Parts: sequence; structure tokens; C-alpha cells
Amino acid sequence: MKIKILFFFMLITYMKSSVFGQTEAIVPPSNRSASSLEKNVLFYADKRFTVSQSGSITLDLPTLFNGQFFPTYSSASINPQNPYVILIEDIPLYHAQEGAWIGLTTRYYMATKFKIEVFDVNDGVNQWRTIADVSNNAAWHYMARISPGSVCPSKIRFTIYNTNDTQNRLGISELFYIQPEGAQAYDGLMVRYNSQGNVGIGTNSPMAKLAVDGNILAKEIKVKTDITVPDYVFEPDYELNSLAYIADYVKTNKHLPEIPSAKEIKKDGLDLAEMNLLLLKKVEELTLHAIENEKKRNELEAKVSKLEQLLTK
Repeated sequence: MKIKILFFFMLITYMKSSVFGQTEAIVPPSNRSASSLEKNVLFYADKRFTVSQSGSITLDLPTLFNGQFFPTYSSASINPQNPYVILIEDIPLYHAQEGAWIGLTTRYYMATKFKIEVFDVNDGVNQWRTIADVSNNAAWHYMARISPGSVCPSKIRFTIYNTNDTQNRLGISELFYIQPEGAQAYDGLMVRYNSQGNVGIGTNSPMAKLAVDGNILAKEIKVKTDITVPDYVFEPDYELNSLAYIADYVKTNKHLPEIPSAKEIKKDGLDLAEMNLLLLKKVEELTLHAIENEKKRNELEAKVSKLEQLLTK
């Protein structure tokens, strides 16, 4: 009986700590963990913010922020007197009221001596704060917590002096700034991003800044373009094609002058901005033809009226 009672209390204690208990913590994202980056503010930072690198080496910046955990390695060695620096600016301002986490991860050539700083702009402080100053990192990833408080970073700076490589080469898979209040989870669930900054919906290979393989429903669409609006049609020196020319052109080509053919649209797609302006141009040209025909009709009616008056007399 005593053993059963003891086992019962042990079970309750385990359930409280393991099932019902909550701990406010985060597993460092790395190549060796299944921790996600859905709260990573630096996702595609090289496309969304201002990112620069300086020092004795260079890395492929897009690889550092794409969430893939595929590393980029330096071909040269870091000179500790001229350390490698990555500066990320124009970060959206969010207070680290409940804490935030900054770090890096890789597979090989991990940084062992480095510094992580943030530029705090909270309440006009406007100064750099050191989040981590590490001299003997032995893991393949590192993460430091910004202590809960009113720290509001607008910039993040990684300064790396030494690595665990015998030639002091550096490898980084991902740089992250995990801010629970600064990023919405699962933003990228229904879309696909690529290293060119293109976004695809319904397609894994977006070939434009926004590629949608499907229907689009919107209340309003505005297209900004640098195409010249065809108001020049109404200028006195504009050469208006005659209706006879247009009739001959349509008979030969089976479409209006300047308007893409069905074959061209099928091959290259339809540029809405360009097509709308071309159609506007055709409407304006038709308006000029209508005005000219109205003028001729009025002149003919006047002549007919004079003839009728002569006949009457």
C-alpha cells in the first residue's frame, strides 16, 4: 500500500511538472535541432532591411537570413585585428518587454570569440548595448537573451574575431533575432519566398516579385506605371491613322495597330497597365475620328440645307 501511495504521488508530481507545467524558454535554432524560426524578425533581412558586412572576409548575405540552415563559408581567414562585422539596420521597433533572443548557428567553422550588440532607441537612449561578449564558445550554435525590459533595438551588430577552424575561416547558417512580439507566426505558411526576394502564392517557383498561380479577388487594384499616358493623341501635330489604313491593317493582321495579337498574349501574358493605356489611346483616337466625322456631317448638312433653299426659290 505504501508503495502504491508513493507511486501515486510521484505520478502526480510528474504530471504537474511535465504536462501541466509551463516554462518560458526557447530552444536555440540550429542545424541540429527542430526548433523553428517562425518568430525570427531577421527572416530575409537582406531584402527587407539594410544589411552590410565589413572586415577581412565576406559571406553570402542571403544565405544568412533565408531560414534554410544551409551554411555559407568564408574562403579567407578572419584577421582578429580586422574582425568580421555584420550590421543590420532599419529593424522594426519592438520593445523586448518580455525578452527576445539573438544568435547564430552553423555546421562548421563556428565562431568562438564574438560580440553581439543592439542599438537601443528606447526613450531616446540611442546607444549600443552589448548583449553577449563571448570568448570561448564551444557549441555549434549560440543564443543570447535580451533581458526583459524596455530595450528597443533598431540595429543589430555581430562582430566575429575567431572561429574553431585552424585557419580561422568562418561559417554561418543563420542569424536570428527571435522577438515573440515583433513577428507574427506562420506568416510564410501559404507563400513561398526565394533568394531573389520573390513571393509566390500557389507556386514554388515565383518568377516575379509577386507570382500568383490562381485567382485574385480584390476590392481595388491600383497599377503604378512609368508608361506615358496617351494624352499626346490630342496634340495638334499628332498623326492620326485614317480609317482606311486601320481597315486595311485589321484585314491583314486580324488585330488593331499597336495592340498585341492573341498569339503574343498567349505567349507573354497580358500587361494590364500597358494594355489599359493602349486601349485608352484607341478610345482617344476613335474620339478624334468621331469628332472629325461629326464636323464633316455638319458641313454636309449645311450644304444640303443651302441646296434645298435654292431649289425652293
